Amino acid sequence: MTSYQIIYDDAIGNYGLFPTYRARELGISGGTLVKLAQRGRLERLAHGLYRIDKFVPRSDGLDAYACAVACCGKDAYLWGPSVLEIYELCPTDPSLKYVATPHRFRGKVSEGIVVKNLMKPEETEIYEGIRIQGARQAILSSQHIIMLDRLLEAVDAAEERGLLDSTQKTATIRELYKND
Repeated sequence: MTSYQIIYDDAIGNYGLFPTYRARELGISGGTLVKLAQRGRLERLAHGLYRIDKFVPRSDGLDAYACAVACCGKDAYLWGPSVLEIYELCPTDPSLKYVATPHRFRGKVSEGIVVKNLMKPEETEIYEGIRIQGARQAILSSQHIIMLDRLLEAVDAAEERGLLDSTQKTATIRELYKND
């Protein structure tokens, strides 16, 4: 099996994305990645991140979120308003992708990606293959970015979709008013 076939098999289930740390885990050298990029088999998206050439974007628009998270490293996750956006809990600015990382991040990212260096890692979950912050924490994290009325709508919507139970809903509303 060629290096490209190994990369393809790994990346196809990850929005076509292939980070260099994954190459090291699979025994593929950085030089091989550079050569494949020069030949047009891989597209370099950011430092340490490539996308395979035969990738077809998904129709649901989650590719941009997956790419934003992957650009920020291994332990990065979708944060705050971006989580509310993909769960469709309340209106947010879809042109901004909020990503948090527990590691110091000083790399360059594409326009529209906002990186939060949160040294204390938060509880995360996986949504459609993307690591994201939990719904309750995402609502609370969005307090200084989104108006309180919209966050209260998000709490109601999260309960309706089963993302919050009634106890979590009450505690979240209490905390939103306490911090407002």
